[in-house]
Amino acid sequence: MKQFITDLKNKTHEIITQVTLSNANKKPIIQRNKLYESGFSLVELMVTVSIVGIVAAIGAPSFQSMINDTRSNSLANEFASSINLARSEAIKRGAQVTVCKSDITATNPTCSTSANWQNGWLIFVDTGTLGTVDNADTRLKVGQPSSSNAAITPDTIFTNYISYLPSGMSNGAGNILICVGGIARTINISTTGRNRFTKGTCNA
Repeated sequence: MKQFITDLKNKTHEIITQVTLSNANKKPIIQRNKLYESGFSLVELMVTVSIVGIVAAIGAPSFQSMINDTRSNSLANEFASSINLARSEAIKRGAQVTVCKSDITATNPTCSTSANWQNGWLIFVDTGTLGTVDNADTRLKVGQPSSSNAAITPDTIFTNYISYLPSGMSNGAGNILICVGGIARTINISTTGRNRFTKGTCNA
């Protein structure tokens, strides 16, 4: 592309030089040639702007895809950090700790089966009814996705919550699919409570 622009500039310069030489006695043209030597001609400027526009149009989708990839990866890391915290707290406290989907805008966030994971989640010490914040339970942390256009879709076993025993084991094995702008990351959770990332496919 750079070579194309250079060749175009050289060709334009040759044309202007030929016109100038053929009209050497005409002062206005000589003056225009002096202006050319000090900068770009109108033709060069128009061609350059056109090429820049074409390159920008071609590169924009790739740039957006890169942004979505970064956001998807960041959100997966955020969610994984939350479930890792829940697991470590369960082991440290010797008590069951749960991560549930929640309406975190409430004054005292609680678990909500009608909420979506992308609305936010709550980490709490779950000493009473599993997956429910009871009076004796202790809230540890709330989480909120960093991307507003994210979709977090769990396997059925994690529809409402992910819970960890004092041993560090989870309430089951399954996946959490995270999508941002069509770019997916999957968090695989094993029964031992450990998790790992894989690339996934966003639901249509």
